[in-house]
Amino acid sequence: MYVIDFWATWCGGCIASFPHISAVAEKYKDRVRFISVDSYEEAGGNKGKDPVTVVAEFLKTPQGQKLAFDVAVDGPDKTMYNGWINPLRRQGFPTTFVINQEGKIAWIDVNLDHLDWVIGQVLAKTWDIEKAAAVMQKKDAIEDMMFKAFQEQGGMYKEGQDKKIWETILTASEAFENQFPDRKDAVAFFKFMALSVLDNDKIPDLLEEMAANPLCRYLNLGDAAGLTLERSDLSKRDYIAIAKVQERLLLNEFATLPGRGGKSVSAYENLASTYEKAGDLAKAAESIKNAIAMAKDQKAPAEQIEKLQDALNKYEKK
Repeated sequence: MYVIDFWATWCGGCIASFPHISAVAEKYKDRVRFISVDSYEEAGGNKGKDPVTVVAEFLKTPQGQKLAFDVAVDGPDKTMYNGWINPLRRQGFPTTFVINQEGKIAWIDVNLDHLDWVIGQVLAKTWDIEKAAAVMQKKDAIEDMMFKAFQEQGGMYKEGQDKKIWETILTASEAFENQFPDRKDAVAFFKFMALSVLDNDKIPDLLEEMAANPLCRYLNLGDAAGLTLERSDLSKRDYIAIAKVQERLLLNEFATLPGRGGKSVSAYENLASTYEKAGDLAKAAESIKNAIAMAKDQKAPAEQIEKLQDALNKYEKK
């Protein structure tokens, strides 16, 4: 069984994913062969340079040393890229393939949140490859609808624009959920975007459902919480749901970008603010205490710790 991960030295998302995929590779090192394929170096300003030399030098850097398994380099003719990436619906890096024991592609994705989950099932020979393909095909079709909506409406929906395409997206998402009730995660964000246009009152329940679903991606959770917080009409019910998403985001041990989760002083501060607006001052205080403890561990400036302490005092006095 193999995992083949495509990347390039110019790809920031690829580099950010190194600790995550290296940790999964370590977990399965005796059962799965992981191969990292660097490709298309010319796209990052390395045109005319020997890609092997470029990669060899990169792997000596602190960033490169976080990639802890075998590395192969695609040549200037891009044989691997043309054979593996070019045929895909959307081409980009990083892209990860799981190859099963029969030599068939069992899974393809540009996000690593499900990699461990998939490998476990493929190893146990319980992974349904036909179902996985059907899920991807239908999910991609709904995603295409959403991108079409963005294109036609010049980005996010604006008041007064036609809502019909969002009604179609919601209907397609609900049909997907009926067909694949155990994979609601795959269309949760599309459903969220549709409801943001059509019915904000249903957003809190959906956010809580997303937070409780272990398959919901941190990327989607962060975006859903962030977009909801941009609204000016939020109720305590909304803030309670957002807090549950933010609690879930704390569990992302491989967070590399703001808003994508992980434990940090700012994440605990944001959670405290959300709990305050939800009317739960006890949890707001608890979150700020976590922020203070982390700030002290990190030897943060005294002014920052003092500011956090002021916030704690405010919550405890209310």
